[in-house]
Amino acid sequence: MRATIFVTDDDQNVCSALSRRLVKKGHLVRSFHSGASLIEALEHEIPDLLFLDLKMPEMDGLETLRQIRQTIPKTLIFMLTAYGSVEDAVEAMRLGAYDFLIKSIDFSTVEPALHRAITFLELRRRIEFSASEKQRQYSWEHVIARSPAMTKVIEQLKILDAQDAPLVFLQGEVGTGKEFLARILHYNSRKHLGPFVTVSCNERSGSLLEPQIFGYERGAFSGASQSMPGALEHSDGGTLFVDEIEHLSIPVQGSLAEAIRTRSFCRMGGFDRLPINNRLVVTSATPQDQTGYKDIFHPELLSLLQKRQLFIPPLRERKEDIVPLVIKTIQVYGEEIGRPKLDIDSSIPPLLDTYPFPGNIRELEAMIRRAVLCSQGPVLTSLDFYSQHPGGGDGLSPNIGRVLFEIGQHDLQDIQVMVIDEVLRFTKQDRERAARYLQISKQTLDDYIQLRKNFSHTPKRS
Repeated sequence: MRATIFVTDDDQNVCSALSRRLVKKGHLVRSFHSGASLIEALEHEIPDLLFLDLKMPEMDGLETLRQIRQTIPKTLIFMLTAYGSVEDAVEAMRLGAYDFLIKSIDFSTVEPALHRAITFLELRRRIEFSASEKQRQYSWEHVIARSPAMTKVIEQLKILDAQDAPLVFLQGEVGTGKEFLARILHYNSRKHLGPFVTVSCNERSGSLLEPQIFGYERGAFSGASQSMPGALEHSDGGTLFVDEIEHLSIPVQGSLAEAIRTRSFCRMGGFDRLPINNRLVVTSATPQDQTGYKDIFHPELLSLLQKRQLFIPPLRERKEDIVPLVIKTIQVYGEEIGRPKLDIDSSIPPLLDTYPFPGNIRELEAMIRRAVLCSQGPVLTSLDFYSQHPGGGDGLSPNIGRVLFEIGQHDLQDIQVMVIDEVLRFTKQDRERAARYLQISKQTLDDYIQLRKNFSHTPKRS
């Protein structure tokens, strides 16, 4: 990494020697001989690194540091001195200096310190770039909310974000996009540079969830040979996302409630309370009106959750969002597979409007991906969606079927029998239902079935 470095020292020999050494390393270096000239230069350019002499006339290094620290909060500042004291070093670090170096003839202390600083800057840049990319990916404008129900949810989320709410509870059916909304909340908050840590609870996780969330000390249980931090510590400064919290045992829920209330916790087997500095977003797919709802939550945790509860509507209650979601998914997936100009025809919106989507957005996205793979041209049709259900059953619509035949190899009677076969396959051989779909009597259908049997024994045309 090529860094921009400012060197400030009233000794011109020291300033020149250090600057030459840094230039040889490939860095862009500017030198100054007083705190005042440095402050003036900072109005026009901000360096990555700054070497600042502690003892200078008129304005010493500490006073200069006091004046510039707020101006250049991300610059790494090295304090230089020929005869440092502990008090000076402590004060410099308190004011925000990155390191405190003793001058030497060969500047032997500079090179390893510079290497550490450059490594730190590279890591910080990668983190900031990744966070910036995530912010673009999870910006508010990427949330599809045309329906009144979803518009209300987004408004409530923005209010909670503005309040810097430490706890958010998202309740909704499986597949409604709760984790996506949690990430939207995270990457648009002041905690976006912190980690987003996920804990997925399920009935099989059992006793593994407590150490996963809280961490543990050595000897806390059989096999705990060394201390380990948990998700609460890993998410420090960011967001901890706990999915399907209803599967967390009642005792562990009680410990989590205490951690939320006190903003501190103990590792398993430990006694020291550690502070919490994150946002906790928890979800549940349990219906609000389910019998025994209170029996699956610790009462204290339930009380805390209900103060910050948002209900995420199922897709069937936000139909205005379906087509925009389809278009967005097609665009994203089309880009992934090298087909960026995909579109849908006019038959798809009414087709999707009648489907209940029991799997919600997750099912819709999977449906779109399969339809794209089934499609041959740039425009998806209803047949691309129906082709996902070769095994029959209630697909997207009872009015769509597919019959494949080679033109010129079958007469009208053959094709008629094929259509009847398709309807019978779709209805799982329910003749009464098939007759209704075909708008004929059951007796007429029985006659056609007999014709089909005759057809099946007819030799294939060559």
